[in-house]
Amino acid sequence: MIYVFCALLGGGVLAAICVPLFRRESTVESAIIEETEWDLLLHKKEVLLGNIQDLDFEYKCGKLSETDYAQVRKEMTGEVAQVLERIHGIESSLDLDALIRREIAARKDTGKTASSVQVCPSCGSNNPTKNRFCAECGSKLKP
Repeated sequence: MIYVFCALLGGGVLAAICVPLFRRESTVESAIIEETEWDLLLHKKEVLLGNIQDLDFEYKCGKLSETDYAQVRKEMTGEVAQVLERIHGIESSLDLDALIRREIAARKDTGKTASSVQVCPSCGSNNPTKNRFCAECGSKLKP
């Protein structure tokens, strides 16, 4: 009987721990935080442009022949063009509401971080509002 009780208790604890890990939230905030295809494409564009810069550098250093450089650069610029077309397609579509909500949420977050900093009257360094004393000089901060 004690083994059954321990097994049920252990299963309940395990379920209580694991259920939140696998639950998908359907709130507006979670939808805004999720990375969209647009975000992924912007990241891919930055990576590809960085790769082209690295390729140019390696060519200038003499690590690549001119034919290899031209061929690889042509392929990379083709990939960048495809990514830019997809980004333009998403931005020109009518479903920009999610992007607007995300931008608004990001700007609200920066407003919160600006108000959560207090300046030390003695040395002028920034400190979190929860600090009672300056982290740099140790002088007392205004409440």
